[in-house]
Amino acid sequence: MTRYLDFFEPTVASSIEKPLADAYARGARRVLVTGKPARREEISDLLDKLGFSSVENPSAIFHASDVVNIDLIVIGGGAGDEVSRTLHACIGLSVAVIAPVTEHHVSKRTVFLLSIPKAGTHMLIRLFGLMGLERSSDRRPRPGTWSTPVGYEYHAPCRELLANDAFDPQGRQLLFRSPAIFVYRNPLDIIVSELDWFKKEEHAFSGYLNYFSDEKERLSQLIQDDTVMGSIRDRVRRYIGWMMFNNVIPVSYEELVGSRGGGCDLQQAESIWALQLKLHIAGSPQEYAKQLYDQGSATFSKGRIGRHLECFGDEQFALFDRLPQDFMQILGYARGSFISKRIKDLLHRPLVVKGIPEDLLYVPRLAREGILGFNIVEIAGRYFPIRQGKSIESLSEAIAFFNENDGFTTIKEAEQFVHAVVQQEGAYNTDNGLILEGFLGFNIVRCKGCWYGFDQSVGALDVDGLSKDDIAALSKKKQCVGGESIADVKAEILKLAVVGQQHSSKEFQSTP
Repeated sequence: MTRYLDFFEPTVASSIEKPLADAYARGARRVLVTGKPARREEISDLLDKLGFSSVENPSAIFHASDVVNIDLIVIGGGAGDEVSRTLHACIGLSVAVIAPVTEHHVSKRTVFLLSIPKAGTHMLIRLFGLMGLERSSDRRPRPGTWSTPVGYEYHAPCRELLANDAFDPQGRQLLFRSPAIFVYRNPLDIIVSELDWFKKEEHAFSGYLNYFSDEKERLSQLIQDDTVMGSIRDRVRRYIGWMMFNNVIPVSYEELVGSRGGGCDLQQAESIWALQLKLHIAGSPQEYAKQLYDQGSATFSKGRIGRHLECFGDEQFALFDRLPQDFMQILGYARGSFISKRIKDLLHRPLVVKGIPEDLLYVPRLAREGILGFNIVEIAGRYFPIRQGKSIESLSEAIAFFNENDGFTTIKEAEQFVHAVVQQEGAYNTDNGLILEGFLGFNIVRCKGCWYGFDQSVGALDVDGLSKDDIAALSKKKQCVGGESIADVKAEILKLAVVGQQHSSKEFQSTP
């Protein structure tokens, strides 16, 4: 039986009739009904009416031996997790599958694309297009589309993205609550692909690489560089952390390229089928595979597996062998092999996308305080500027606020919005205002668009009447600090407090 995946709406009467009729037209006759059918009698009647012979298996999990004589598996119902487990059990099976649309269906989720540069990104983008997935903005990803982490295009370095201080350490961003695909490739072939691209005049690295006299020297630099680009190990290690995330599906270039690129058509179909089952994407893996490459592509020959053998000499292989091979091992490659030994294991690795309960996901979290009269609050992975003095009192208010406002993907964008609003409203006023009294012995004041902290020991001050010289004199005496936000001023006051404590401690220790 030809593999394909189809779906029906479990809440709509008779919505399964057309998928069943299509399966019969494709040649299916023997059916296994599994899961928890919401319309058991309807399905049974339709199977009899269309001429199927069927058996039932209420378990969501089955083995290959259970479907030896089966053409079609019908998942009659169940929640998203249950349906996903059953679909996952179909990886490697040559059957057609009909499943209900659940919250795990691709139309209900955003799929994120992650990849190592020059690892076959555009091949996966083409596959997305064949599957009917359009790209949506990284600023506002939509369900039923694919997107990328904000600001990184396709190539988001795992380590750097997670180290960014503007990123939510609680992991409430959509990226970590969605399925993602990570594209990797044999680093030896990545080097050759990099050379083709980096040496072009429009690339920033061209001036550096073209300094070297021939291709072999340039390849050597791409392997071992410690000046500009970093070694191939350095470059790859920025990304391979994605291999260890449960919500990420690693897929290698060699799996998807097919025989026309030096790979295997059977493996290509297996990998596309696994992607469909994990992401709940309808269609035929064989049909997708046929269309994945344009046979007339002028650049196709450069994408063949093992091209490094045509370009490397003994010196390049020796340089590569001197590098620590940890990055090769994580990806599953060895110098003498073309494909990753991890393909089969990763093909069958379950996709686990975490779901955060509403009472945790929508709890407002203060991300930045006191920016020109605004606080920046994070809710469900997005950042919202809220005027100081206003608050969100309940979970229902937080959910409503989130749904009614766009918010921002990063704190920086939210801060830029605040500055734009303040400028537009003329909020850079000269009215002096006490914002916080008695913070470690300081009063924090906003004046003329700036923030100051004044030592309370100075006494009453006409802040609005202070000149720059007055401010400088007080600052020299450690009686005034300034900053662009209340958070900056608090930090400066804390520094003074720490220095003061250290000074007092030294005096105490030196007292006879």
